[in-house]
Amino acid sequence: MGVLSVMILGLSIAFAALSATLKINFGNVNQTAQTWDVQFNDSTTSVTATEGGTSATGRSCGTASVSATQVTVANTELSKPGDKCTWALTVENKGSIDATLTSITPTAPTSVSCTPSGASMVCGNITYKITTDAAGTTLLTSGGTLGNTTGTLPIYLIAEYTGDGETMSAVTQTGAKFTLLYNQA
Repeated sequence: MGVLSVMILGLSIAFAALSATLKINFGNVNQTAQTWDVQFNDSTTSVTATEGGTSATGRSCGTASVSATQVTVANTELSKPGDKCTWALTVENKGSIDATLTSITPTAPTSVSCTPSGASMVCGNITYKITTDAAGTTLLTSGGTLGNTTGTLPIYLIAEYTGDGETMSAVTQTGAKFTLLYNQA
């Protein structure tokens, strides 16, 4: 009985010593709110095109309407090889999270059939494309990262007459649209 009492007393002293050395103190814990703000330049809701081609006859570039994630082209008329409309756009990342472009979705203009292919689509005699250069030679591709806070990406929406010859009347297409989807990098 005496041995058992000594053991219980020893365990009590060891537990008291152990609990005194396991004292845990917490300091202040701060969590910063992350923000997501990736979109077309929000100061621009409509963009006027730069026209190109051999003459203005049979060519009229509509205004492009810009929302946070998509750009839509208004009535645009092109009638001969070389006719071209170029809208300069900017995608901005004002949030605190890096963003990666995951998809580019073209939507056909009203009343015309199109063949979409990533950042371009062919709609009859007119080809629409999203490029990284004003000349229209480098298509925008998914996978690129847009840095947080100050990341910007200048891009160009181009509508170009790519048919073989002139048409007797201008080809008018309305509502061609591209949607860009960004996700967290």
